[in-house]
Amino acid sequence: MNRIMNAKPGTRILFLDMDNVEVQHNVTRRVLEATKHPANPLLPLGDVHEWDSLQAAPWASRTVLYDEEEGLFKCWYAGTDLSTERWWATGYAYSEDGINWTKPRLGLFEYNGNRDNNICVMDLGPVIKDPGEDDPNKRYKMLKMGLQRERGIRAGYSSDGLHWQEGARIDLPEWEGGRPDMVVLLRDDQDPDPNRRYKFVWQRVLPSNKPGPEGVRTKYLGYGPDIEHFEASKLNPILHPNDGLEHENHFLMLAPYCGQYVMLYEYGWYTPNGSGNFGSYCADIRLATSRDGERYERINPHEKIIPRGPRGAWDGGFLVISDKPVIKGDTIYLYYAGNGEDWTSWPGSNKHAGYRFTSTGCVRSSRMGLATLRRDGFTCLQTTDGETPGFASTRPIDRVAGDIDLVANVGCTLQNRSWVEVEVLDPETGDPMAGFTRADCCDISRDGTQLAVRWGDRGIFNAPKSPFKLRFWIYGAARLHAFGFEPGGLVD
Repeated sequence: MNRIMNAKPGTRILFLDMDNVEVQHNVTRRVLEATKHPANPLLPLGDVHEWDSLQAAPWASRTVLYDEEEGLFKCWYAGTDLSTERWWATGYAYSEDGINWTKPRLGLFEYNGNRDNNICVMDLGPVIKDPGEDDPNKRYKMLKMGLQRERGIRAGYSSDGLHWQEGARIDLPEWEGGRPDMVVLLRDDQDPDPNRRYKFVWQRVLPSNKPGPEGVRTKYLGYGPDIEHFEASKLNPILHPNDGLEHENHFLMLAPYCGQYVMLYEYGWYTPNGSGNFGSYCADIRLATSRDGERYERINPHEKIIPRGPRGAWDGGFLVISDKPVIKGDTIYLYYAGNGEDWTSWPGSNKHAGYRFTSTGCVRSSRMGLATLRRDGFTCLQTTDGETPGFASTRPIDRVAGDIDLVANVGCTLQNRSWVEVEVLDPETGDPMAGFTRADCCDISRDGTQLAVRWGDRGIFNAPKSPFKLRFWIYGAARLHAFGFEPGGLVD
């Protein structure tokens, strides 16, 4: 890695990993828990006679996105009815605020003798809206998998996300003639290689190294110049439960973010309580990250991003995360499927021999919930005890632009108790530069995602030397989520 960072406008440095920190004293990196919305579960189930009367959640169809052009949150979710048959379809819903959802009557597919429903696809899979697509009929893309085990999967295209046409069948040698279980579809404009513009994740079962099922789900990455011509990563699998403490990684969310890749994965385990063959399956959501999008590291795997709910809660059993985050303004929206503790004898390998129906996954309720983080709020630097001051120093930074501002994303501040100060250091001596010590720094004692750092009336562009290092002093319980650089004068 180049040991000198560039202070270019628009750059944001997070603490997903600690590669940009050279020295730390009495500060620790924390993975932060998202805030569950008080209105959860959000997406209403259908009435008893409707197709999604039992399940309406981002699971096998698993995408929620924000459409900037239309100013709407849009959701493609999996639903099923009050029956013991193993079937699902994809429904569409939209929302102006991401909380209150409308299921439009689309009239496209028949259920129970009529078309008065919001089913938009009879297949399942993840969806993207592709702003870089020139063909308006392919603006929406989907990787479609049917419940019938056809070899491979199919590309799907739509002009509006509602009316879908089938594209080519997709088949990789790694699928060995089967149909993969699709996990993620994304367009990655962060990757400089146009032959890796589209990426997807699927899962396959490999032998386990823990008590429980003999085989467990592992995650594989593929990429290509479009959604019909993929190849598998040579570094697969990108996530294997054998490498962690968990028993299973059922599904995950993946997104390019500020030059890195954020993965929120389902951390699953079996509680040996006499249910099924191995006990009740339980899961919450935890964090892994990558610099290159192929080699992932679990970050503080003892800390949860989204915990399961308490005993008796609608999401008290296990969680299934949607395939991509929604980032709007200063908020990160994380949608998930919540499932109660009544989900016994699941998944299929855990099904009790006395169960007489095809699947235990189609007879319990599954609902959609929302948890949110602030912008860049996956992690933070914080003092170890929330009281005693500490600091973290960066590796050298080159000021490649002249008139720039240093900005900080800071939370949990309290005047005269919890705040942040910044020093500019000479990279050779490690000493603060004159006029840029912490005594000169204006306290950052209010919360904000993009707060300009000042030393009196001076900004970082006035620092007498470049490259430089930054030393962030953290007091009390203040949290430093990120820092970055913006054109001078654009932030307060």
